[in-house]
Amino acid sequence: MTKEKPLWALLNQLNTEYNLSDEFKKKVLHLVARLEGFDLQQEHLEPLALKLRETYERQVLVESCRKESQKSVEKLQGRIMAYLTALDHINQKLSQAETALGLLLSTRSTGLVALEDKKETLVSKEKAKALAAFANINSKNSRVQ
Repeated sequence: MTKEKPLWALLNQLNTEYNLSDEFKKKVLHLVARLEGFDLQQEHLEPLALKLRETYERQVLVESCRKESQKSVEKLQGRIMAYLTALDHINQKLSQAETALGLLLSTRSTGLVALEDKKETLVSKEKAKALAAFANINSKNSRVQ
């Protein structure tokens, strides 16, 4: 550290040593500028220099935790979006199954179904069962993930 401006020298050294955010560096720079206005003795400068170094070391931890937290949040958001997409897909399949069942019930209620209509009804019924089973499987799979 230089004799004239020891805190500035330490600040430059710390900024070189630690890769921290510009926002943090500006705040510390502002505080050091305010302190340099005072005529500080060596007995005051040493504890300030120590505190300045400790502050930089803590800030390294804060910023690394912040980055990890941001990564976790982004990962969670991705999983939530995938879950919502799966739910939308399941809802579409359920709507198709409901429509098929509705058609099946409406054709049964008429009571007068021709032989060809019976074949279509059986196909629609099987399709409705398959869609319902598929929706059920998808529903179980989405809960497992």
